[in-house]
Amino acid sequence: MDQLVGTWRSEGRIVGGGEHEGDLWRGFDIYEWFPGDQHMVHRVDVDIFGDRKEAMEFFTPCAGSSDSFDQTSFDAAGTIERGVGSFDAQGRYHNDAEGARAVVTFHDHNSMSAHWELRQPDGHGWNGWMFPSPGSVSHTLKCGPRAITCTSGRWAKS
Repeated sequence: MDQLVGTWRSEGRIVGGGEHEGDLWRGFDIYEWFPGDQHMVHRVDVDIFGDRKEAMEFFTPCAGSSDSFDQTSFDAAGTIERGVGSFDAQGRYHNDAEGARAVVTFHDHNSMSAHWELRQPDGHGWNGWMFPSPGSVSHTLKCGPRAITCTSGRWAKS
């Protein structure tokens, strides 16, 4: 989970049909260890579906596992979402959150990309939902002793 720590500026496009097909989303995600380094805190501040969404999510290690996490997210509208995440043998992080899922691929210790899907309405199968925008602008944000750069839809720490 250490590779997530920092402030990330992200941008992507909604795909897979629906009223928001083609819409851009953008914002910030901040990942930090909660004091004691047992739980990770994820703060979300994004513009998506024409609205601002602010949320706080906690990653808590599953009992008896070093690579699986219970995830609980609370947003500003009062919604609570739960999910489970785990690392596979290739080091990718799989997030399964009540009808949405993502695979986060760490390309090296300092860069990652994500692929999001939504469960089909009939409950059978998955459709693409959000992907990083291939034309995203390069930025650098100061995060403690590190700077974080996002280029071409990949997030990179520097």
